[in-house]
Amino acid sequence: MCMPDTNCWRCCLDMDIRSFLKKKKQQNKQEKNVAGDGSIQRKLHQMGVLKTREEQREQIRQRLQRFKMDMMKQYPFYGDIMMHIPLREDSTIRTAMTNGREIRYNPDFFAGLEPGQCNYVLLHEVMHILLLHWKRIGSRQPLLWNIACDFMVNGILDRMRWEMQHKGIAFARPPAGCFMDRYNYPSAEEAYAQLRQENNNVEQITYYGKHVKHRPADLADARDSKSGALQETDAEETEKQLRELVRETIERRGEKGTGTLGGIPAEILKLGIVKTKRLPWDKLLYEFLQEREDEESSYLTPERKYIHMDLIVPGCGHTEDELGEIWAFIDSSGSIADNELEQFLTQLCHIAMQFHCRFHIGFWDTEVSEVYRNVRGTRQILECIPHSSGGTDINCVYRYLDENKLKPEVMLILTDGYFGELRKKSPRLAKRTILVITENGAEFERNNGIGRLARL
Repeated sequence: MCMPDTNCWRCCLDMDIRSFLKKKKQQNKQEKNVAGDGSIQRKLHQMGVLKTREEQREQIRQRLQRFKMDMMKQYPFYGDIMMHIPLREDSTIRTAMTNGREIRYNPDFFAGLEPGQCNYVLLHEVMHILLLHWKRIGSRQPLLWNIACDFMVNGILDRMRWEMQHKGIAFARPPAGCFMDRYNYPSAEEAYAQLRQENNNVEQITYYGKHVKHRPADLADARDSKSGALQETDAEETEKQLRELVRETIERRGEKGTGTLGGIPAEILKLGIVKTKRLPWDKLLYEFLQEREDEESSYLTPERKYIHMDLIVPGCGHTEDELGEIWAFIDSSGSIADNELEQFLTQLCHIAMQFHCRFHIGFWDTEVSEVYRNVRGTRQILECIPHSSGGTDINCVYRYLDENKLKPEVMLILTDGYFGELRKKSPRLAKRTILVITENGAEFERNNGIGRLARL
């Protein structure tokens, strides 16, 4: 045993350990005193250091209300829907959930999230409602269906995430959930089929070979009486009311000329919740397919069955439902309301679901201002957004084609028809063009020199 010596490293180490233990003991004692002294807690609450449970809950309510207001300004479609969906606290559930009619959330769970994460979870539940996930389950296994729907919803929200942050809306993924980066999300039904194929039990769930980190189920289960799931008659009535709410919201948004294009996911359009007249594209485009078939009949590709007879007969091209490239020029001038823009894109979605094709989409007013090349599928179509609107001059479309030396095989011009006079008509393009006019648009003769006429 040595006397304490500042030059002895063993003594210095012992002194440091004793000093640390003494400080730790004092700190624990202070924490106990604070916990046991109500007056100190009250002072801390008054200073804003600690918040009561009710204060936390009120802060969350204000935060969610602020998010709704931000959505009303930047994304009126979602904002209107959110304002009509009841939102209530429920401490009996672990996170948040919906039965299709209302959204319930655990305030303690939300208290542990960042503001952007709270917003993400709330819009996640709204998406479940809009996509009818609570009703489309059928006889499927509830947990796997819930996970499939979560993949679908989170795929949509992740596509919105960067734009929302750019617009100043806090929006971030929560710490747990069904996310898969760099994956083209299929429909919920396809995702469910993949999950069912990979998982014989629901203990360790994998999706495309990856382990799924899934938070508690957030869709009410009709098999569980405590989940709050709607009865069949209530579910039918709720769906009817939802469809009516969506329709009214779109009409109101169009009348006010507010909102953002592409705010309605393609998945909602596929469900038919958004009602828009469907043009008979199979008939309208049949002539293009027929003309292509005639043109592809060539002596360079003779029918083989006649070769042995020393006869050379031209062969036919293979059309089926293959359209190849389609140029779609969408009028984005000031006279076009948002609901009409939505209808134009919906028509392109109908074509994409019916034919094998890719689009080149250009928005025009007095100039062709934005062009999206090689657009495939409904999801990419609805991501095409015009950023300007002004006067209207259809001649800019033809000028753009000339300047870029483009000769479309199939061209669509979607407009209200109030665009002035086409100065230089092209008989060849007229054979390849369909002029799509809005319901209340200008009147046109069938032989208008622009293209075949179709009216929404």
